[in-house]
Amino acid sequence: MNKIKEYLNKRSEDLMVYKMPKNESLMDEIFAYDPRTLESSSSEDISKYAIGLAQFLIYFASQINKSKVLLMQKRKFLEVFIEQSEMAKGRLTKAEYKRKIIDSSEELQQVGIDIEALEQEIVMTENLERYYIELINCFKRELGRRENELKFARDERRL
Repeated sequence: MNKIKEYLNKRSEDLMVYKMPKNESLMDEIFAYDPRTLESSSSEDISKYAIGLAQFLIYFASQINKSKVLLMQKRKFLEVFIEQSEMAKGRLTKAEYKRKIIDSSEELQQVGIDIEALEQEIVMTENLERYYIELINCFKRELGRRENELKFARDERRL
């Protein structure tokens, strides 16, 4: 298990997986943005929001992937421990046997709680990437709309 952790830590460093900051103040500003003020918002602010969201999306995805890896590791730990258990199975079903082993150790109980929490975290954050991408695309479309309006106004002046 330690060799795998060392490998993953090295690869995450090599690939700069966790280097993107989350920039909370900018994210607070973006999520508090009132669309009714769109016309008075500068193009620079809208560009800043699109780039900030894209950076946050990288951070967000890396954290969710980290949770998924941690969930895999905890499940594997529990699975290996149960397979190596010396406890008498008797007439227990597989689920009952697993529950009996988990209940016999505080460490395994904590691993079970961690697994449940990670599973719920993954469900809670499922598909959020799509919503962030949609918001980024809205800001980009607004920038495109402004650029087209500017070109149209320039072309009209030439006529």
